Amino acid sequence: MLSGIRERWLPLRAELFPQTLLLDFSQPQLLIGQALKAGKPVEPLWTAPLPARTLRDGVPIVRDALGDFIGDLLLEHSRPYVGLVVALPRVLSEWRVIQWPDGREPGDPVSALRARSAQVGWPFPLSEAFIDVRPLPGTGACSLVAGAARQAVEAWIDVFAIAGGNLRHLIPSQAALMTALQPTLELATPGELVALLQPTTSDCQLVVWRDGIPECERILPLAIDQLIPVLRQALGFCRSSLGASGVRLMLAEPLEGSAAIGEQLGLPLEIADRGDYGSLHLLGLGMLEQAR
Repeated sequence: MLSGIRERWLPLRAELFPQTLLLDFSQPQLLIGQALKAGKPVEPLWTAPLPARTLRDGVPIVRDALGDFIGDLLLEHSRPYVGLVVALPRVLSEWRVIQWPDGREPGDPVSALRARSAQVGWPFPLSEAFIDVRPLPGTGACSLVAGAARQAVEAWIDVFAIAGGNLRHLIPSQAALMTALQPTLELATPGELVALLQPTTSDCQLVVWRDGIPECERILPLAIDQLIPVLRQALGFCRSSLGASGVRLMLAEPLEGSAAIGEQLGLPLEIADRGDYGSLHLLGLGMLEQAR
C-alpha cells in the first residue's frame, strides 16, 4: 500500500513542485548539466564525458547505452520526473538568417520556409526537419532559423524515453547561444563585429555577428600558437568584407594561454558573462525557459 502511495505521489509532486534540469550537449562528447529552481540556476553544475562511440555527427547510434547512461546521471543529480530542457549537439543543427520578402515574419514562418526550401541550402529537406524560427531584434525583416533532420531529433527523443525524466524541449544549440548573447549583441555599436571564441574538447569555434546578425562561422585550432594566426586571418577577412567599424572579441569560457590572443591581435579579450550558469548554452536554455 505504501509503495502504491509513493508511485502516485511522485508524479503529483513533480506537477506541484516542478524541477527543471538543463542539459547542454553542444560540446563534442561532453555533457554539462545544471538545475533550475524558481527560475534561477542552482549550484553545483556537473559535467560528464559521454560514452565513446555512442554518437556519430551528433546523432545517437547506440540509443540504449546512451539512454541508460543519461538515466543514471538523472538519478544521481535530480529527482524523479524532472523536466528536461536540452541543447542538442552543435554539429546536429544548421542555421541561417532568413530575410522575408514582404519585410516582416509571416504568421506561420515554418510553413513559409518549407515552401521555399531550395533557398535555404541545408543538407536535408525542410519537409523532413524540425525547425526553430526566432525573430532577430532590430532587423524587422529577418529571422534566425535553426533546424535539424527529423530522423536525428527522433533518435534523441528515443534516448530520453529510455533515460526517463520529462522531456520538455530539445533546442538547437545555435538558438540557445543566440539567446544567451542577445543582450550583448543589442549593446554593440552599429557596424561593430562581436566575435565569440568557444573552446571545446577538440577545437575552437568562432562565430562573428554584425548588427545582431551571425555573419561568419569557422572551426579553428585549439592550440594557442595555431589559433592566433588563423583567428587574425578570419577577423581580418570579416572586417574587410563586412566593412566593420571595430571588433569586440569574447571568450565563451576561460582558455589557458588566452592572454596571448589579445596581446598579439591588439584587441581586448573578455570572458562572456554567463551569470551563475555553467555555460553560455545553459544560460540561453535558462532564458528561454523563463520566457515561456
